[in-house]
Amino acid sequence: MKIYTTDEIRFVEERENEIGIPFIRLMENAGAACAKRIGKYIKRDNTVCVVCGKGKNGGDGFVIARKLVEAGAHVTIVLAQGAPLATDALEMYHKVDSMIVDIIRYDWDPEGAADAIASADILVDCIFGIGFHGEPDEVCSEVFKLINTSTAFVVAVDVPSGVNTDTGEACKYAVCADVTLAITTLKPAHVFFPARELCGQVTVLNIGISLEALSSVSPRLKSLSLTEVSDMLPERAVTAHKNDFGHVLCIAGSRNMPGAACLCSGAACVAGAGLTTVAFPESAYASLASGFKEVMLLPLPCIDGKLAATVECISLLQTYMAKASVIVIGPGLSATEDVKEVVFSVLRSAKCPVVVDADGINVLASDLSILDEVSVPVVLTPHPGEMSRLTGLTVAEIEANREGIAEEFSKRHNVTVLLKGAATVVATYDDETVYINNSGNAALATGGSGDVLSGIIGALIAQGLSAFDAACAGAFIHGNAAEIVLEDTSVAGMVASDLYAGIRKTYISMDK
Repeated sequence: MKIYTTDEIRFVEERENEIGIPFIRLMENAGAACAKRIGKYIKRDNTVCVVCGKGKNGGDGFVIARKLVEAGAHVTIVLAQGAPLATDALEMYHKVDSMIVDIIRYDWDPEGAADAIASADILVDCIFGIGFHGEPDEVCSEVFKLINTSTAFVVAVDVPSGVNTDTGEACKYAVCADVTLAITTLKPAHVFFPARELCGQVTVLNIGISLEALSSVSPRLKSLSLTEVSDMLPERAVTAHKNDFGHVLCIAGSRNMPGAACLCSGAACVAGAGLTTVAFPESAYASLASGFKEVMLLPLPCIDGKLAATVECISLLQTYMAKASVIVIGPGLSATEDVKEVVFSVLRSAKCPVVVDADGINVLASDLSILDEVSVPVVLTPHPGEMSRLTGLTVAEIEANREGIAEEFSKRHNVTVLLKGAATVVATYDDETVYINNSGNAALATGGSGDVLSGIIGALIAQGLSAFDAACAGAFIHGNAAEIVLEDTSVAGMVASDLYAGIRKTYISMDK
């Protein structure tokens, strides 16, 4: 699903106004679509308060109020900024003003407006739309606070008032919604934090804008839905066999961190790889042998429980790399000189895509010139701390410009970068598209979660997805699995291995 910025969606609407539906009809369609959705939340005897601004978002609110009244709901309108100013909004105001609807101007009757907001069962936020930036005036801040301190179910139209649509920034008292009804498309505020957290559940509503108008711009940002991920996965014929779905070689683990290798290789199995082999320091044999029974084991020479860059070790890896469809390297290896030598050897000689995670990234950070010697697709999966080591930037600098930094690094070094964290970002060197993941939750902030993600990505590449598509789909599946797991456990109580069940259920829901 494409993510449209403010300028892009305005251009689309202008184009639609030229070739098909005029602006006034688009407002009518938007309000009607929102009212229909809001109607699903209204119970008998509920009161609805629609809080309107003076612009086009307020115009949507007037249509919503009119449609809800026509459907039999008890509706009050609060004018947060006085009478509407936008021409289309003024026309919609006159239509609802002719009906039996309580309309309260906050500037004339602040106590009455406050009571209407406080007593509502459902509040509809139509104060500011996609054009808001900066800070609201004192009156709007007071209205925001009234909404946020109410006990009502809050529905925001397009974006919650007080958030910057294009950056995801939010003012101090920005509206916190239970549901946000996104008009036509997702916007950056629906996927970027902190705005994303203020949106609650996001539902995209179709208001009739044509494909021609939508195609008049090419948004740089995209997200994925479950259906879109399902369409990316290969169909499995009745006559299929394991070799049709690739062979993942995981090079991972150490005596002190055998779980990383178990989690990564296990996730590759659960995510659909036909075959999975895990290569690991032989000192971790007992732990790996008791892991996934379906994973083939390749114990390697080690020093102090970590991989040793011996001739035997490199030779064994080369033999198994020749059979692999994809290599995942790094989880739990430790960042020693021997590990660095092994990682660099793998990158130089790989004939299939390589996913580099954890300690693979940590040793890579010491000499990024190795990436110039790689002839296959590479996916790097850093968390912000690892990205800091790769770039020399602070974590704060990275978090302030996640998509920009991921994109710049990917293009400079010809790799795909999956920058982990809330709203995981995926950027690549041969495509202008930047993916923003919209699945997942705080339960993923647990040890081993990233190892599972690397295994998923490896499995998807093994099944034929490109490095970029596998990283995008892998991030979505990983996050969706966490959402499913959280239905039966707590945020604090989830552990990384719980994600296996979530991955299985995600695949069931995709019928793959």
